[in-house]
Amino acid sequence: MPAEASMRDVLRNSLQYGDLSFRDFVELALYHPEFGYYATARSPVGKAADFVTSPAISPVFACALSRLVREFVSRNGDEPSDIVDVGCGDGELIRALARLSEGKGHFTGIDRALSRADSDTLVTFADSIDRLPPARPRLIFSNELFDALPFARLVMRGEHLHELWVSERDGVLDWSEHEAPAAYDDYFAAQGIALTDGQFADVSLEWGPLYADLCRATARGLIVTFDYGFPRQQLFHSRIRRFGTAAAYSQQRVTRDLLANPGEQDLTAHINFSDLIDSGEREGFKTLFFDRQAKFLLSLGITEHELFAPIETISPANLAEGVDLLDARDQARRLVLPDGIGEDIRVLVQGKGIALENWSFQRDLF
Repeated sequence: MPAEASMRDVLRNSLQYGDLSFRDFVELALYHPEFGYYATARSPVGKAADFVTSPAISPVFACALSRLVREFVSRNGDEPSDIVDVGCGDGELIRALARLSEGKGHFTGIDRALSRADSDTLVTFADSIDRLPPARPRLIFSNELFDALPFARLVMRGEHLHELWVSERDGVLDWSEHEAPAAYDDYFAAQGIALTDGQFADVSLEWGPLYADLCRATARGLIVTFDYGFPRQQLFHSRIRRFGTAAAYSQQRVTRDLLANPGEQDLTAHINFSDLIDSGEREGFKTLFFDRQAKFLLSLGITEHELFAPIETISPANLAEGVDLLDARDQARRLVLPDGIGEDIRVLVQGKGIALENWSFQRDLF
């Protein structure tokens, strides 16, 4: 087999024996150990990168979550508490939580690409949830973890479900269709979902199992999931999302050209939150919250941060400081305004083995 010096070589070698399922194409494009999108040294997250996440938009996100961390730790009294960020990336969020929580709790970041994160005095890093210490009260966060899993792209043709594959024609990547494996027919049957003729859907069979792993690592505690997605009936709505949700992100732009520049753009799809909810309930967890991120953050008291103070109370020392402060205020509001990321992302909180009522995020805001 020819030597591989680029992602194009990796794909060419993979395709010389036949088509490649789009799910496996995503796996290679995102996670190839040398040329995959997430294997590069640069972080894809940030205003000057490919996309932004809530922690990168404003530090008030971490401030709001630190309120939940302190609440969780206080409810456990003298018993040690674990605070874990799964899919922590460069560790920015878990480090911020450790600083803001004044050392109360043991903080761990989990990520399969640990070249970007080194353990320090505040946070321990590991490459697998299996490396967590024996079970004790545990608060697990994940932010856009599940929408980063490899996913299949499916389409209904008449009464038969097809899976999209990737082929190469005259040196150009193109689509082909194969009969979908029975696992995907079984998936939709179990969901009670019937796709219509010509309807596309994007599915990862790993959503539920990964969430079950988090549940099994949490004998007592809370699991807080931030992600793009919907419950099953909304996600697979035959009219609203007839062409699925798959998208590619690069340089702050979103496109539907999923085969372009493999390894150089992020590939993602909205998740089926029903998979997570069902997996959690099978593991004995109860759903305590499921709603928009804006509502969750407002319930935690995010607007008590100084960046939400009335404009007339601000007294910048000079013009430059004033401009920076106004920009910081605008970014903070993006997390909760109706047309911002706070409206697009959903938050699921499930709990087990601890008090399930009277958490701050369960407050009625109205």
